[in-house]
Order: sequence, then C-alpha cells, then structure tokens
Amino acid sequence: MSGRLRSELVWRSPESVSSQPHAVAAPGLETGRERPGFGVHLVAREQAIRLLWIGAEVEHALMVQYLYAAYSLNLHQENEEEKRKVQDWRGTILEIAREEMGHLATVENLLTLIGGPLHFDREDFPIADPSLWPFPFELEPLTKLSLAKYVLAETPSEQVLAKLGLKDEIDAIKKSLEVEGDLTVHRVGLIYDKINQLFTANPMPEGPSVPPYTDQHPSIRTVDIQAASEKYQVTPAAWGLGYRDLLIETAHDRDSAQKAIQLVSEQGEGTSVPADLDSSHFGKFLKIYREFPDASSWRPSNEVATNPVTKPHVHDPARKIKDQASSWAELSNLRYQMLLLYLHHSFLIERTQDSRSSGTRGSLISWTFGEMYNLRSLAEILMTMPLEPGSSLKAGPPFEMPYTLALPSRETDRWRTHRDLLLASIALVTEISQAQPARSGYLDALLTSDQSTLAQINALVGA
Repeated sequence: MSGRLRSELVWRSPESVSSQPHAVAAPGLETGRERPGFGVHLVAREQAIRLLWIGAEVEHALMVQYLYAAYSLNLHQENEEEKRKVQDWRGTILEIAREEMGHLATVENLLTLIGGPLHFDREDFPIADPSLWPFPFELEPLTKLSLAKYVLAETPSEQVLAKLGLKDEIDAIKKSLEVEGDLTVHRVGLIYDKINQLFTANPMPEGPSVPPYTDQHPSIRTVDIQAASEKYQVTPAAWGLGYRDLLIETAHDRDSAQKAIQLVSEQGEGTSVPADLDSSHFGKFLKIYREFPDASSWRPSNEVATNPVTKPHVHDPARKIKDQASSWAELSNLRYQMLLLYLHHSFLIERTQDSRSSGTRGSLISWTFGEMYNLRSLAEILMTMPLEPGSSLKAGPPFEMPYTLALPSRETDRWRTHRDLLLASIALVTEISQAQPARSGYLDALLTSDQSTLAQINALVGA
C-alpha cells in the first residue's frame, strides 16, 4: 500500500468512531462500532476507491503468496501416496492463485466503473500496519502454520461457520495460530461487505442541492456510476483462457457491481450451502489443512528461503539471494514488473471494433499470460538453486516490487516503457546464457519470444 494512502488511515477508539458516521470498516473488525476511519470526511465514492485500492493490494498479495507456497512443494516424494497428495495440493493452490488474479481484475473493473485510478501495487515486506491486512505479507514454504493463515483469511462470517458446523474447528485453528505463530488473522470478506454497502442504493434524493453523502447511509451517487466505462474493463472472454472457475466480472450499474462483489466474496469464502464449500478458497484450503502432516511427520515442502531478496542493503544470510541465483532472481523481478505493466496498460485501451485497438489490447492480454508462465518457469528454476553457494536453503522468486508501476500519460510513451523493459530482459538473458549454458534451453526460447514482442512494439513506437 502506498505510504500516502496509509498515512491517511487513522485508527480511532469505538467511542470516537460512534460519533464519526463516515468511518469505514477494514478487515478483522466484525462489529459495526469498532472500525477505522480515514481521518477526514469522505464522500462515498472516495471511500469506495480507497477500499477498492486496499482490496486490490490484498488480492495481489494473496496471489503472490499462494504462488510461492505452491512452488515450494516438493513433487519428488519417494512415497507414491505422498507424491500424489503433493501434486494435488500444488494444483489446487495454483488454481486459487489464478482465481485471485481474476478477483484483482474484477476490483480494477469496479474502480473503472466509478472513475477511480487503477491500482496494481501491493505492500512489500515488512508491513507497516498489519491491522489493515489479513496477515503480514510473507513469502514462505507451505507449512501447517501458513495453511492456517490461508484458511482464516478466506473464512466466511461467524454465522455461516455456525450453519456449516465448522465454528469449533475454525476456533481451534485460530487458537493454534495464536499459540504457535503469535498471530491474529483478519478475514478478507469484511472489506467487500463494506464496499457492497457503498454501492447499495440510497433512497435519499440526489441532485446539486443534496449533500454528496449522508450520515445515515453513505452511498455512491448514480451519476458517478459510469456504464460507458465497461468498454475499458477486462472481460472473462478475453482473460478466461478456458478456465471454468476463473471469475472476472464486469459492471455497468449498481446491481452488476454488487453481483461482482458477491461472486468474488463467495468464491473466496463459500456460502451457507455446504455443497458450495468445496469449490471455495476457504473449503479448498481447509481440505489441504486437514490432510497436511504435522511438523514431526514427512515434509511436503522443499527447504526454501522465507522472504528471499536481492536488495543490496539486506545482508541476512537466510534471505539474501547471491551468486548464480541472483541473476535469475533479477530476471524474475523484471518479468513480474512486465506482467503488471502489461495488465495495467490493457485497462487503458478501449474495447472497440477497430482492428488496431483490438489488436494491441489483445497483444497486451496475451503477453500478460505469457509472463505468468515465465514466472512459473523462473520460480521452478530458482527453487532448485541454493540461496548462496553452500547454503542448504533454496532460493525462490522474490516478487520484489519495482520503484513504480505508473505508466506515462501518452500512449506512445507507454509502449516505450515496455520496449525498455524488453531490452533490459534481452541483455540479462544473454548474460545468463553465457554464464550458465546448461540453462540455455529455456533462455533461448525466452529470447526468441522477446525479440518477436520487441519487433511489434517497435512498429507501434515507430522505431
């Protein structure tokens, strides 16, 4: 989360909040009274933008943490039954991570609907204010403890848990996490509950003489819900790639916005109907948690570093990626930046019948998915390499955030940004290939792909 956004989020006591009707709920607070405010009186649209920004960061962070956990699993188990379980767990968690990206795209669509700025950033570690987060961001191998965090973050409300007969089991997981990890996890669904309230129609009249918000029921004004913005939103047809459960919702009015919010929440938490539990993130993680061995039993995950970094000012030997792995980690960071910028750019091009616009938007979407596969390949390579020579710990994709994810205001300059990152990647790939010829198979394919993409972008730039 950006420092500017966080600095405006101010915690207040229940007494002070009760006198501030515009305070906005954040994850982890079930009651209506105990909730944080933004420190200023904000109209409902601005409240929604800020909450959607937080929602975008949460979805982004969960996606990355789930990817890291899935890639940490050791597929080379000697016992066939254990090997099958690990393969199933990995497939399930990667599926959840893909769905989190769909949630992120849906949040960006809702920002587009109300004319808010897009947001693809996320908090890097350490988190300054974990009270606004399900749990502190941490890239770590999959363990019983990390699974407990994922279960609790995706947990539905207390009422739904009671209907499903799961309250005692979830309370036991909470207690074990508090004892073993000294951590309280906040459930993600609460933030969407509040966003949904802000999209709920206000029966109060609207117009220039009416205050833009009311103390009793802040609601986004109809004039700020822009149906025409749907042509800038990403669609499931373009992004689904045949994945049946990849939920990406567009919105053009209050009802479709609330439907999108409801579907995102249900895919994460499940519903009160037990038959739907197995298809939710909560149900899937709970199933893995029940099957996952205790620390004293067999080890499903590789011995992978927690929160690996390439940053020069970090010297922790349990985190710092050195030697040959450092070049691969740098390449992974670069491809991660490229993915996020392709994704961002795709929202800035109108979906029209014009072949040129349709082609460039389609290329950005295609390249985004290409970077997903690149990150997967790079993660698998990094998790076979030692953190540093002689270390028993393996490296992992650091997913370090770039200095900025902002794109230039002019379209041609956006393409120049992509061009420059491709040129940096081509130089780095060439350097790694020369130093580590044993890995040249993947790198040669990546180089060929980059040169093809570069040629397309040079044509757009006029180079």
